[in-house]
Amino acid sequence: MKYNKDMNKIKAIAALLDPHQQSFLFFRWSKTKLVLVVVVSLFLTLIWRSALMHALLDNVFVYLPNYLTHEMMGHNFVGGIFFQALYHSYRELGEWLATLAGNGVETLFPLLLLLGALRLQGGRWLVAPLLYWLSTTFYGAGVYAQDARACSLPLTMSDMITNYAPGEICGDWNHILGPIGLLNFDQWVAYTFLFIGSLLFVLSIYSVWYYWTHADQYTYVAPVGDPLHLDEDDWQPPNIYTPQ
Repeated sequence: MKYNKDMNKIKAIAALLDPHQQSFLFFRWSKTKLVLVVVVSLFLTLIWRSALMHALLDNVFVYLPNYLTHEMMGHNFVGGIFFQALYHSYRELGEWLATLAGNGVETLFPLLLLLGALRLQGGRWLVAPLLYWLSTTFYGAGVYAQDARACSLPLTMSDMITNYAPGEICGDWNHILGPIGLLNFDQWVAYTFLFIGSLLFVLSIYSVWYYWTHADQYTYVAPVGDPLHLDEDDWQPPNIYTPQ
C-alpha cells in the first residue's frame, strides 16, 4: 500500500514537471536500461579528469554561456542584489549568497529553460540540448568543488579581467562550503555534482536516440475507447502515446 502511494506521488510530480509526457520521465524504461544508464554515468564520473570528459563537458561551445551566466548574471547581478540588500544587517550572509549565486544562477538558467520547454507542445526537441547544457554546469561545479580545499586551479575574477595563477587564491566553493562547515566534505560534494552532470549528459544522449527510434510514441493517436497495451515493463499512464 505504501509503495503504491509513493509511486502515485512520483507520477504526480512527473506529470507536473512534464505535462505533455515527452521527456525521459515518461520513456519506456526497463530495468536493464536504467541500470545501463546509471553504470555509464558512474563510469564517466570516475574518469572526470580525462581529456574526453573535458572535451565533452567543458568545450568552447559551453564555456562562454556558462561563464557569462556564472559571472555576469550570477555574481555581478543576482549576487550583487543579495550583497547590497544584506550589506548592513547580515553582511556575511550577503557575501555567502553572492558567492553561491555564481554556480546557482549558472545551473538555474538552463534548468528553467528546460522546465519551460517541457510545457510546450513539441518541446521535446529542446530537451536533449538543454539537458546537455545543464550537465555541463554540474560538471563545472564538481570540478571547482573538488578543488575547494586544495585551491590549485587558476581563476578569473567576476570583473572578467583579473586573472590569478594556480594556488594564488581559493575559488567559490572554498567560500561556500567553509562557512557552513562542509569544507572537509568537498570531495563528496564534488563527486555528487560530477555524477549528476554525467547522468544528465547520458540522459541527453539517450533522449536523442529515444526520440529517433520511438517516433510512434509521439505521433500515434489511439482510437477513442481502444485500450493501449505497452509491450515493456513501465509505469506510464495509459495515454502515454497521446501527449496532450
